[in-house]
Amino acid sequence: MSIHPIRACLCLSIALLSGWAISARAQAPYIPDVTEAREKEWRALVATAQEAYASGRAADGVDPARKALALSEELFGPDDPRALISANDLALQLEAIGRFQESEQLLRRVFDSYARTRGEDDPSCQMALENLVDFYVARNRFDAARPLVEYALATFRRTTGGRSERSMRMEAILAYLPTEKPAAAVAERPADMPER
Repeated sequence: MSIHPIRACLCLSIALLSGWAISARAQAPYIPDVTEAREKEWRALVATAQEAYASGRAADGVDPARKALALSEELFGPDDPRALISANDLALQLEAIGRFQESEQLLRRVFDSYARTRGEDDPSCQMALENLVDFYVARNRFDAARPLVEYALATFRRTTGGRSERSMRMEAILAYLPTEKPAAAVAERPADMPER
């Protein structure tokens, strides 16, 4: 029995219009024992990477963190919280060894994915937002940090209250950030100066 090409196209169109997620990188099918063994392998890689980071040996944690990320994306899909934990772990390892560009991309990915899949009020999304803010502040990238801090502060006030630890922390960071410099005033040309 074959599916008529027009019917297949119609089904795909309906799926897309209905908002069904059709991922080019779907998670691997569940196969008992095999999937469980691979998930156990993922957990061991995560533990190794986190232990290396916690003991100040971030460079030793990069390889296990990369493997954990690749395995989690394959097993669970790129937006699964386990894949995002792995991406966050790798970002922290990379930041610690000075690989800032790659770290920033991963931190941004984690935040964007949580915001898209769980919403800005989710605690994991808020943690990812704090990690991104901390990254920019540590790099003195205040132009990138300020809008995120303002967004985080508004979100945290709404979800955890104005006197929550998260809100007060963002207020302190906002107070720490330098104010934006006003645009340089254009000096007027003296009346007796000829035009060019």
